[in-house]
Amino acid sequence: MIANLMPGKWSRSLFGAAALLFLFSASAPCWSQAPIEPSLPPAPLPHRRVLWLFPGYETIQDPTIPVAPLQTRQKFEMAYRKTIDVSFPIESVMFAGADEIANYGPNYGTGSNAFGQLVGYNAANLASTFFFTDALLPTIFHQDPRYFRKGAGTYSSRVWWALRSEFVAFNNQGVEVPNYSGILGFGMATALSNAYSPPSSVTLPSTMERFGVKIGVSFALNVMREFGGISEPEKHQLQPIRRKLKF
Repeated sequence: MIANLMPGKWSRSLFGAAALLFLFSASAPCWSQAPIEPSLPPAPLPHRRVLWLFPGYETIQDPTIPVAPLQTRQKFEMAYRKTIDVSFPIESVMFAGADEIANYGPNYGTGSNAFGQLVGYNAANLASTFFFTDALLPTIFHQDPRYFRKGAGTYSSRVWWALRSEFVAFNNQGVEVPNYSGILGFGMATALSNAYSPPSSVTLPSTMERFGVKIGVSFALNVMREFGGISEPEKHQLQPIRRKLKF
């Protein structure tokens, strides 16, 4: 009984907090500067891994080293690479298993066929989320979809930074702006998922719940990126930046 109630209550509370924080970020003045240097030559996406398996293209590991802004094609490349990565089916199965254990998500029934449908649902959900939050909307809003680590400070300040990054992003010039790409992208992917969910699972509360869970999962991934578990990029990927910094 408690397990059935917890996800809904948690995600609705998170959605309310998310709405307040997003509205605050949209109205507050933004002066902070990310280590994005528009004059740097384009650099290839770093081949990093989170927990040695999952793609880490979107993580800027060292906040003290300036990086070049992402080009439009690189934003779409990042979404594409994450979708075709070897870890993608693993993620789909993991999320389907979590849905099954928590009795959360669309209800396809019981049995192996139902679980297969749940895996397909999560695969489509992940792919659409990558497309909206990493490629399409960052291009439209001229925002950088990468996570810029704080990298130093107290534990609580870094956790707060990970949460704040869900609602405050950087534009292509490195200036803080409300994270329209992330929040609207989660909303669009959630709305799209209603098209391939069982009719019984398509309700306003369940849609809001799934939206809240997306923010919660993304926040958890930010914490993971913030505190480690990320492999170093290949050396040749830093050469364009280092050459520029010598001048």
